[in-house]
Amino acid sequence: MTSADSDTGTDTGTDAADASDETVAESATEPKRQSGPRFPVIALSVAVALVVAATAVAGWFGVSWFRASNDDGLAYSGKRDEVDRVARAAIVTMNELDYRKLDEGLSNWADATTGPLHDEITNLTADKKKQLTDAKPITSAKITSSAVKELDDRGGKATVIAAIEKTVQTGDGKPQPSYQRIQATLTRTADGWKLETLGPVPYAQPQ
Repeated sequence: MTSADSDTGTDTGTDAADASDETVAESATEPKRQSGPRFPVIALSVAVALVVAATAVAGWFGVSWFRASNDDGLAYSGKRDEVDRVARAAIVTMNELDYRKLDEGLSNWADATTGPLHDEITNLTADKKKQLTDAKPITSAKITSSAVKELDDRGGKATVIAAIEKTVQTGDGKPQPSYQRIQATLTRTADGWKLETLGPVPYAQPQ
């Protein structure tokens, strides 16, 4: 210790040691101060990434659901169109007959039908066929409009209403036009949609 140090009462060696210790302590703690903020930043980055991922997944599911719902709608619309197409063709077939080609006409009727209606056609007796031949019918028809009233795709049932323009000639008479509204029920079979029932739509008289 110098005289100056003795006069001031300051322990220079002790102060130097303390300063050295503080420097070492600061150096030791400095890395901790630098690493401290990293965890919140990393956590925030992970959280943002998760939010982005969740948004992307939700968006993907939303797009997928939208596409699926549209696909379902398009599929159902296509099935309605198919039922309408088959019904129109079958209704025309069932309203066309030429006595000169009776067997061909009856075969076409049988191909277009199912159930009791099909059985009735295929079980026509020779007497019934002779009556048809003797009446000499020549009929033709065309659909002017149609609509699928009901469609149970799962159950394989459908109802179609159609307006038809029909021309009927019997014997030596002149062709007579007629207009009818027809209601047909269809059943899906192993061979596709077939007519199960066919008849005129009742006309309600105005009160």
